[in-house]
Amino acid sequence: MDEKWITLKAKLEADESWAEKLFGLETAEQVQSFLKEEGLDFSLEEINSFRDQLLKVVQKGELSDEDLEDVAGGSISGAIVATCALISCVHTVSGGKW
Repeated sequence: MDEKWITLKAKLEADESWAEKLFGLETAEQVQSFLKEEGLDFSLEEINSFRDQLLKVVQKGELSDEDLEDVAGGSISGAIVATCALISCVHTVSGGKW
C-alpha cells in the first residue's frame, strides 16, 4: 500500500475537523495544495479519482458490495472512502465542492 494513502487515512480518522477542512475546499488544486502542506503529494488525477469514489458513496448513501470488496481487497483509497463514510465527512463533497 502506498504510504501517502495510509497517512491520509490516519489523518482523516484522527481529526474530524481536519477532514472537514479538506472536504470544504473548492477545487482539486486547492486540495492538492492543502495536502502538499501536510506532506502528502497527490496528483490531480488521484484527487479527482478519490472525489469520484466519494461522490459514488454519497449518491448511493452506503457502500456497495463492490466498495466493500475494494476495502477488503486492500484498496487503500477504498478504505479511505469507507473511513470518510463512517465519520460522516462525505456530505460536503456532494455540495459541489472539489
